[in-house]
Amino acid sequence: MSNHSEYIAPAAIRWQGSQPYSIQYDDIYFSADGNAEVQRVFMQPSNLVERARDAATGCFTVAELGFGSGLNFFVCADSLLNETDKILHFISVEAHPLSEASWQHLARLQPNSPTAQALAASPPPLLSGWHRRVLHQGRVHLSLFHGDVGAAMADLQRQQRQPVDAWFLDGFTPTKNPAMWHADVLASVASLSTTDTTVATFTASGQVRRDLQDLGFAMEKIDQRPFKRTSLLGRFVAPTGRQTVTAPSRVNVLGAGIAGAWAARQLADLGLLVNVYDPVGIASGGSKMHVSALHGRLLGDATPGAEFRARAYHHAVSLYQRQQAFRHTGALQLALTEKELAKLQRIREVYCAQDFGTPTHAQSQWLAYCTPHALDALTASQALGGLFFTGAGVVDLPQMCSNLLDHPGIEVHHSTVEPREDEPWIIACASNSRYFSQDIPLEIGDVWGQLDWIEPTSRAVRIPIVGNGYVIPTGSNTDAWVVGSSYEQRPWEPAQASHSNVQANRRFIGDGPVVSIQHKRAARCVSSDRDPVIGRLGEQRWVSTAHGSSGTSSAPLAASIIASDIVGWIAPVSQRALDAVDPRRFVSRQARRGVKVVGPTPAK
Repeated sequence: MSNHSEYIAPAAIRWQGSQPYSIQYDDIYFSADGNAEVQRVFMQPSNLVERARDAATGCFTVAELGFGSGLNFFVCADSLLNETDKILHFISVEAHPLSEASWQHLARLQPNSPTAQALAASPPPLLSGWHRRVLHQGRVHLSLFHGDVGAAMADLQRQQRQPVDAWFLDGFTPTKNPAMWHADVLASVASLSTTDTTVATFTASGQVRRDLQDLGFAMEKIDQRPFKRTSLLGRFVAPTGRQTVTAPSRVNVLGAGIAGAWAARQLADLGLLVNVYDPVGIASGGSKMHVSALHGRLLGDATPGAEFRARAYHHAVSLYQRQQAFRHTGALQLALTEKELAKLQRIREVYCAQDFGTPTHAQSQWLAYCTPHALDALTASQALGGLFFTGAGVVDLPQMCSNLLDHPGIEVHHSTVEPREDEPWIIACASNSRYFSQDIPLEIGDVWGQLDWIEPTSRAVRIPIVGNGYVIPTGSNTDAWVVGSSYEQRPWEPAQASHSNVQANRRFIGDGPVVSIQHKRAARCVSSDRDPVIGRLGEQRWVSTAHGSSGTSSAPLAASIIASDIVGWIAPVSQRALDAVDPRRFVSRQARRGVKVVGPTPAK
């Protein structure tokens, strides 16, 4: 594995009947009556359901150290879903995450848990850092960190503005896992708490009790007989509690394309009222394409932009798989030259845990490297190698935008409006976003592109083939194929773009005649460094733009980043990934080299 690998090896476990056992820590994850144990150690002493039901805000925040098997999360989420009308934000940290196969096994052991089934359908990948999962139509939001607890707590102190309502401390026993119970970690727990925040833990360690008491928690022992002697419960009573952040009740969005639609929907699912303004209507511009490939546009390096791309893909897959406008197909990225093969090998070193001979055998992994022999049978392209994206698929962007905006909390206005500085606004109107940037210089502009629908050729294309160009079967192999996509710094004639698309994909569609059916053209907004522009522009203004040809995957994560900032939550990605897309990143560059113009010079 590369030194730059983001891959985290899964926890080493073995199954003792229905109980997972940690080989590394020589301990079980939960007792034989696991669900009941969660209730008596965490839920009931914390009076969680009643407190959530009576909470003044629409969201209740639970944070946990030691995600483990997810059992605490399953029980907590299911309880709040059934017994309250509140949104749950569950934050957790895990140094040794489970494999996808283990999540599937746990789901089979929890057949009556809707949350266990939902997470198993889209488990976080074995990659370091933060991951966000939105479950149960936005009622449950999981922010899960894979990696060192110290790094996770530092991120939380920096970004999580809302206080935590209840803590579950559930790492393995302090003698076997001392890092989780370090005084600095517990100090972070206190700093993220507010008046009456509870902390519950299975341990009865005197040192843990004294440390928490010194940090401002009033501690008591909870009788756990006959299962064990005692556990601990604390309530935060120090006067230094973190104050609740009041989120706005209404937010405005300028733009009804894929970026604006995802931003509006995520805010509406969080209980905010949203006005969306677009004079052209829903899904104009680059979002008018009915065929868009969702796949991982990965880079084989350790740059922040590469990290953002990988996280965007995973976040999108987890959300799209429940959308009617998404058709799951998988996708292949092929290498037909030594240069392309070298790129794929770099990507494999960063992200792949295992190689597979055929895509069929890769179903247990989100990404797998496939051998030339297997790819020849699938594509007849004489590929030198390939990457198979298990969760990839095809998105109907106009349908997706319409479905996302079809929410009782969203009102769409087919008009434009000048954003006011005293109201919260999300600017998501492609290259026109630069006119509303509040003097932050955005190096964005339009690049034109075209998709062509052609009759299938004699070649075998069973699933989307992606890369520098792409070929997408629109349905069965007897339907049209979509080939694309041209990249035009200045707009071409449609015939020129069609020729370019066909030639770019000759190695997949063959050398014979190509029968054209139709084409569609649109301008897509890109930035000077090809990373999207996402984040805060001012006190009450955010931007989501320059998604280019990757908006299908990057727009959902952009929406989650902005929505999290608005309501005061930890971001769903690392700080370095946030910096890679921050709109202010152009300022220091322009001091060195001036302003870089992207695309045609805009009209005044």
